[in-house]
Amino acid sequence: MGVASLTLRPAVPMGHVTGVPFVAALGVAGALDARVAWPHEVVGADEGPIASVRARAGYDDEGIYVTCDIVPRGEKNLDAESLSCAVREAVDAWASSVAAGRAAAGPLAPVLSDYFDALASMGEDVEVLRAGRAVARGTLVAVDVWGRATVRLADGRELELAPEQAELRRIVTRCQ
Repeated sequence: MGVASLTLRPAVPMGHVTGVPFVAALGVAGALDARVAWPHEVVGADEGPIASVRARAGYDDEGIYVTCDIVPRGEKNLDAESLSCAVREAVDAWASSVAAGRAAAGPLAPVLSDYFDALASMGEDVEVLRAGRAVARGTLVAVDVWGRATVRLADGRELELAPEQAELRRIVTRCQ
């Protein structure tokens, strides 16, 4: 599969559109029986990359839209049509929850429990990467309703990170 691209029109407030790539990643992970790596990457049981979800939003004569690209990574053969369908279903269900008022706290409130359950590396040691360089190490301890990750450093301080600020990479310890 090459890149699967789909345009969605979730009936949500503009401030909640930031939840779409998280929800899309959950949809892809569910369809592939995989996990999510913060913020919206899809990984296998071994935490090897399967796909990335990229999103860009805008507004036109018909209202808010979000274009989601599902970008394959690794060697797994992906079915673009079934993944697009899974993303549409996940985003539609989430948008219904938002419309029903279940996202007053933040865009991920309706799916945060599911996201947390699917999240790889929760409670594990990670490196915080900026521009591909490790700038800190700690333990991934939380993700909030806005999609920000919290990493607790060895000295007890906590870094709260938005997806546009950094990436997280699991620290793999190998026995020798």
